[in-house]
Formats: sequence, structure tokens, C-alpha cells
Amino acid sequence: MSPTGTSPSARTVNESDTEHAAWTVAALRTVWEHQRDRVSDRIDVIEHAIAALADDRLDTDLRADAERAAHMLAGSLGMFGFIDASGAAHELEAELAHPTADGMPALSVLLRSLQSGIQGPVTLSTAPLNLGSSPGA
Repeated sequence: MSPTGTSPSARTVNESDTEHAAWTVAALRTVWEHQRDRVSDRIDVIEHAIAALADDRLDTDLRADAERAAHMLAGSLGMFGFIDASGAAHELEAELAHPTADGMPALSVLLRSLQSGIQGPVTLSTAPLNLGSSPGA
């Protein structure tokens, strides 16, 4: 046993795990840089749909596009460690399935949460992604 109380093999595993995690985060950051514009475009679609709803001009196609954009964001943002943004996107997806003028304040709050939730660095999350149950599930 080493003076630090850790066997050499345990130290090697821990160092290997740390190196692997660092490599994974670096790879995720690279992918994030390539996906950032696509994420921004999807957020723009949601933003346009919410603005159209506020003006009582949300059509079926824009609503469906926004719902699909929120769905894709909910699935992908968690991979980059943006757990809160992923959760906001999931809630937006559910709200956009049947949007109402009464839901505008909630949609606006969720959109701001989504936008602010992607401002931090890419990380590895050890917390499970809890998206709750979807309507009809």
C-alpha cells in the first residue's frame, strides 16, 4: 500500500478515468462548437413561434416546426451537459403541442431559461436527465 493509502492499481484507474473524462469533455466541446449555430437556429424557430402566438398568427406549420425544434433541443442539450436547458426545451415541446394565449407567460419564461441555460461551458453531467412523463405516455 502506498503512503497515501491508495494502491498503485487504484491510482492508475483513477488517472485513466480522469484522462478519459477530460478527453470526452474536449470532444464534446468540439462537437458543441459545430452544433452551436444549429442550436441557435432551433431556438430562433421557437422564438418566432412564440412571437406569432402572441400576435395570434401562429400557423400549424410554424407550431409543428417549433415543437420539433424543442424536441431536438431537449434530446441534444443534455448530452452537452446543459441539463436545465434540456429540461426547459422538453417543457417547451409539451407546451407547443397545444399552445394557448394563456400559456404565453410560461412559454416566455421557458424560452429565457433555454437561452440562458446554454451560456455555460460544456460539461459531463453525472445527474440523470429527468424529463418527467410526456402527455399521453
